[in-house]
Amino acid sequence: MITFFAKPPFEAKGHLMRVSSIIRGEQIAAYLQNARLNPPSGYEDDICIYVKPNIRPGNDYKFEKHSYIDIHDGFELRHTLRKYPEVGCISISDHATYVLKQYIKNKIVTIPHHHLNFERAKRADVRNVVTRVGITGSPAAFQFIPDEIRKGLAERGMELMEWSHFYPRTSVARFHQHIDIHLEWRPWKKQLSSPLKITNAASFGVPTIALMFDEPSFKEVDGCYIGVNTPEEALAQVDALRNPDGSQTALYTNIAKVCLEKAEKYHIDNISKLFPELT
Repeated sequence: MITFFAKPPFEAKGHLMRVSSIIRGEQIAAYLQNARLNPPSGYEDDICIYVKPNIRPGNDYKFEKHSYIDIHDGFELRHTLRKYPEVGCISISDHATYVLKQYIKNKIVTIPHHHLNFERAKRADVRNVVTRVGITGSPAAFQFIPDEIRKGLAERGMELMEWSHFYPRTSVARFHQHIDIHLEWRPWKKQLSSPLKITNAASFGVPTIALMFDEPSFKEVDGCYIGVNTPEEALAQVDALRNPDGSQTALYTNIAKVCLEKAEKYHIDNISKLFPELT
């Protein structure tokens, strides 16, 4: 039996917090046949997975004898892992595993995030033009999207669609199925990161343009995104993906094919199989 412990998600200033609890707690626990979420008792002999637990550095914590911390982007949890070397660590990407090995000696198991497209729906089923650019994140981050991008897309008659609601999953999936290009951008770096946003888009056959793309974890999905360094380069790649009449170019078609192929690795069918292998 596998037991997941995950603090329930909640909203703060209109933004959903603890999305990690939804992805690795609720969704995986529901998908596995031999798993449960936050049971009150009877888990002492289970494989216990603590999803990004809220533990302050230096504080004590009672772990069961077969325990893992699913660390996600919680780099500060390295202090807890150092304190409890018998507790395993679940990492979200190969690069995150590389980083963690510089700081902890605990057992580390890499289990990537699964993407949100459980149904394996495709953009091509509902869209045949390239007119919408989608970006997901917090409203606070959207204000930092360069004006050059907003203006450049408007001049091309394209729509920039922002999405900050990450629940329910089906609503987020519907958003991704109805965009044509995904823009991956954030104004800050994380020590522990994954290509989740790219794989979410890729699962629908949607290419990503990654602005400030030097995130090492992105290399895991090479071929699903085009990396750029400036807003001007981003707009040039938008032009490379669409013809003047709004139809998709051969480049778009080729990237979309790679997206669908590589995204299959991250389908919940395949990711969920990695959890029962934990010992």
